[in-house]
Order: sequence, then structure tokens, then C-alpha cells
Amino acid sequence: MTGTTIALAMLSAALVATSTHARDVTLTIESWRNDDLALWQEKIIPAFEAENPGIKVIFSPSAPTEYNAALNSKLEAGSAGDIITCRPFDASLALFEAGHLVDLDAMNAMGNFPDVAKSA
Repeated sequence: MTGTTIALAMLSAALVATSTHARDVTLTIESWRNDDLALWQEKIIPAFEAENPGIKVIFSPSAPTEYNAALNSKLEAGSAGDIITCRPFDASLALFEAGHLVDLDAMNAMGNFPDVAKSA
């Protein structure tokens, strides 16, 4: 899967969660991938928004070295984005155990991801 395909699948999964209330909604995505900002703004977001009128997406990256601290602060304050990118393995497990992440195992869209993508 390409990065664009994974990103669109992530947004599609988010859409399922908001589909009954998809009128003029804004979804904010948090990430440490600030190098990907142009890709999101020029390709991924326009493609998603064209297919999903009424849903605006904001990609809000932090510097990679500051992401974990910034994300944890935002989660504790209740101000984190609607979708967050998670560091693999223990860091994400800690976020899940703290109740900051929703269990997606039962979501049909998870079938779109190969096992290697879900292993973390």
C-alpha cells in the first residue's frame, strides 16, 4: 500500500464514524510527519474532500522530536485532533491503555489493511 492509499483509508475509516453527522464537519489530523505537509495539502486532502463534500480536513503536523510531548499534552487537555498518528508499539499501547484511543478491531475498514500494517 502506498502512503496515499493508507492515508485515504484512514480518512475513510474516520468518515464511517462521522457519516451520520457529515454536514459541514472539520477533521483535524495530528502527525509528526511535517515533511508530508505538501503531500497532504496538494493531493490527499483535495482528493478526500472532493469525494466527501461537507468534510474539511486539516493536517496539523508537529516537529518529529516534539510530537509525543505535544500530543500527550493535547490529549490530557482534551484538545487533540480528531485523528492522531501513533508511534508504533509501546508508545501507542500506552495511549490505548490510558483510554486515548478507540479499539478499531471490529471496524470493517480494518480489512483494508494488511497484517503488517496492523501489527504495531
